[in-house]
Amino acid sequence: MSHLRDLQLRFQDYLIDGSEDIEQDIISTEDAIAEHRLGTYYNAYRIRLIDCLAVDYPALEKYLGREAFENMALDYLQHFPSCHASVRWFGENLPAFLGDVYRGKEAEFLEEMARYEWAQTTVFDAADSVHLLQLEDMATVPVDAWPGLTLKFKPALIWLDLLWNVPLIENALDSGTRVPQKQRDDFPRRWMLWRRELKIQWRSLEVHEAWAIEQAANGANFAAICEGLLEWIDEQQVALAAAGLLKQWVGDQLVLKLDND
Repeated sequence: MSHLRDLQLRFQDYLIDGSEDIEQDIISTEDAIAEHRLGTYYNAYRIRLIDCLAVDYPALEKYLGREAFENMALDYLQHFPSCHASVRWFGENLPAFLGDVYRGKEAEFLEEMARYEWAQTTVFDAADSVHLLQLEDMATVPVDAWPGLTLKFKPALIWLDLLWNVPLIENALDSGTRVPQKQRDDFPRRWMLWRRELKIQWRSLEVHEAWAIEQAANGANFAAICEGLLEWIDEQQVALAAAGLLKQWVGDQLVLKLDND
């Protein structure tokens, strides 16, 4: 290993975990000893990563307050050091950290808020979909082809099952409007996020729609979806209800195309 490469690795070890091996290679001056000169980079590295987390989790920062957010971020850095060349992925494990490692009294709520905000980032960064299914395309499908139809959804679509009303709280924190009281449901509620052009959309799903869209995304055909929807919808209305869901998804610009299995 070259001397330069060795120096770079030891400097990296210092930034990440405070290893002091690098100090012997740093020259002290009258103005600053080696420890202080290194400390400038050590602190700047952490400040930069805290700021990156604040960009990815702005509502979480507002909810906690800057000081508490910084303390949480430093704790996170100890458990999940940055290991990617791009800071885009530094905050990827924050939801898991808040849910499994962080022992604050609001761990469950904070984990869900972080998961929701990271989903927003993921949806925003997802690949563009140039060709989307249009409502008029549905009219061209032969009647006898409907039972075997399957759907392909665009990449910029995510759903989350949440116990807390974090989407409403996050939206209020983001917009500067009155923040609603925290509420925890007895059972998880599914929230869907997607990108429409450059704007992130979101809404909650009723149980039957939550089930149907998951089945459709996993390759279930229209006939299988109709059969499953019988748990919630009368047999006389189920085909119309399933078609209504498909129309809603197409109108929301979620569907790339229809296939026939």
